[in-house]
Amino acid sequence: MTATQSQLEAVLKAAEFLLGARQDQMLTIEEWVDLARAVAAAKGRTTAEWLTERDREAIAGPLEIEWDEAADGRLPIHED
Repeated sequence: MTATQSQLEAVLKAAEFLLGARQDQMLTIEEWVDLARAVAAAKGRTTAEWLTERDREAIAGPLEIEWDEAADGRLPIHED
């Protein structure tokens, strides 16, 4: 099935709203990681590739997010 122009525009608009919500910190990092994992799995990439550097640093820090480096990708080294 081929997507129509209006379908593609609707997806783009939804994506813009989602990105705006994240920028406004209306989504938790856990929700953002779950979304990144779903997209990464569908695209054959790592979760880390879909996260910002700030997100990866937060996950490497004190957050209690389960992270599988083999599947999710490498995180920056966090030094206390």
